[in-house]
Order: sequence, then structure tokens, then C-alpha cells
Amino acid sequence: MKILKIAVILIALLSVDSFAQLSGLPGAFTRMGFNARGISMGNAMTSVSTGDLSGLYNPASSSLQNEHLINLSYSFLSLDRRLNFVSYTKNFKLPNQNEGGAGITFAWINAGVGKIDGRDLDGFSIGELSTSENMFLFAPSIRVSPQFSAGVGFKLYLSKLYEGIKSTSFGFDLGVMYKASNKLNFGLTIKDINSKYEWNTTEVYGQNGNQTKEKFPLLYTLGVSYNLPKEFGIVSVDYETSNKKSNIVRIGAEISPLKDIKFRAGVDRFNFSAEDKIGGSRPTIGLGYQKSFKSYIVGLDYSFVMEPYTHNPFQTLTAVIRFK
Repeated sequence: MKILKIAVILIALLSVDSFAQLSGLPGAFTRMGFNARGISMGNAMTSVSTGDLSGLYNPASSSLQNEHLINLSYSFLSLDRRLNFVSYTKNFKLPNQNEGGAGITFAWINAGVGKIDGRDLDGFSIGELSTSENMFLFAPSIRVSPQFSAGVGFKLYLSKLYEGIKSTSFGFDLGVMYKASNKLNFGLTIKDINSKYEWNTTEVYGQNGNQTKEKFPLLYTLGVSYNLPKEFGIVSVDYETSNKKSNIVRIGAEISPLKDIKFRAGVDRFNFSAEDKIGGSRPTIGLGYQKSFKSYIVGLDYSFVMEPYTHNPFQTLTAVIRFK
């Protein structure tokens, strides 16, 4: 426990630096979270190695998911936004392998904004417009030993701003996880290597159109998590920086005082250098319920997030299916 406290203090000290809002940069929809469990724990999931796992947070975690895990998520957002997830994760043994193993995650994130009032240059209505963004992930991983695992996440982005204005991009993530003891875990990821959007508006604006390139921020995340005694729960902390000079801390916790029920809470995007000491941070809470049957487990996770610039919360429901 002493090691965890030291790690939390170091991460907090590292965060007292410059901060840049990443929400206005490409790929913002992938930085909101990936399922109700992760979102309700403040998205501090880089080093979490127990419970329902997904290679979306750390591609190395795929090799730690024992059962077939399917997540189906739907989010409730204000301002006509949408955000939905589908993922599948499973580990398996490699041929002639006595220790370790491998794993795989397939995932799809869909986001967008609808009901946009379209107008021409004279102010006349041209109907409702919408945008859409999609990310498809293929994340294989290998468990080199009982303590160490590594993975890579291959990402395909498909985005549409307007008819004739579309972009396709390919990028990838790298991740490792290290189990220092039965209770203490570390994780490290580098995300969105080579990811970018390239837009060409000449089809819409003719000679007035142009070509632009928008690179995704390159994200570096260090995480540490501690498994509480008697399988009571998890406490986790992530520190994230980027090539855009951002410094973000995420904190999460999950406890299970009752059988089949888990309570979760956290803080996402905490900025120690903001003038008000809170900045654009987002308090998060949630709960999960899972019921075991003979050969499968079904459950439902819920997350509730207070967003900084709207009175309406960001809520997510995730259906969980696990089977052997």
C-alpha cells in the first residue's frame, strides 16, 4: 500500500505543468471512455488487470481476459451527440506453451452529432445535417510470463463531416502491463501513433476548397492499480501526457461489498495546474450487476458523469455477456 501512495504522489507532482484541452483535437470521441465500467472509474484503466477487460484501454490486457467477453454499450448525451461501443475480448493458449498465453480484442466505437440545422449562403434551410466518426480496433496481445504482457492495437478511423468530405486513417497503439505482486500492477501505453485526418473540400467548394491534415495527439499514459485485500475491490490512478503538452490525472475505484454488485467512482481529466484546481475534470460514479448461470454470466453496468459545460449528465449503459 505504501508503494501505491508513493506512486500517486509522484503522478500528482508530474501533473503540475502545462495543460492543453485535447477535446478540440481530432479523435476526441475516443478519449471519452469505452464502456460503463471504465467510464465510471474515471477511465483510469491502463493498469487494471482483473474484472471485465478490453484492449481499448490497454492492448496488453487482452491476454488477461479468461472468458469470452462481449460488451454492448449505449450512451445518453446532450447536444444531439451519440457515442456507442461494441467489443469482444478473449485470451487463449498458444501451441506448445506452458506459461502465459495470448489474447485478442475486436472493437467498434461510433460517434457523431445529429440534427444540425443546415443553411445555404442566403440563410435558407437545406435540411438537417449530421456528422459521424467510427473507430475499428484489432488488438492482439501476448502474455510473455505470468507477470508481463504486451500488445498492439491496430486502429482504422472512418469520419464524415459532410457529403463529399470524408477521411480514412490508420494508426496504432502500444501497451504493456507488469504485475509487480498479487496486488500491485503497472501499465504503460502509447496511443494514436500515425493517426490523422486528411480533408479535401474541393468537391464541395471547387477552386475555393483545399486540403488539410489534422494529426491526432500522441498520448503517453502511465497507470498503477492496487487490488484491495480479500478481493474487495480496486484502486487505480493514471497519468497521461501528450505531444500537445497536456498533463491529465485520472483516479478510479471499484468495490464489491455485496455479492454480484459493484460500486464505482472516480475523477476523469483532473488538472492540478488549473486556476480553480479542478479545470475540466469530470466526477464519475456507477454500478454494475452480474448474475452467474451454468455456462455464462450476464450483467449490466451503468455510469454517470457530470460534464463541465452542460447541465445534462453523460450516461452509459453496458450489457455484459461472459461465457466459456
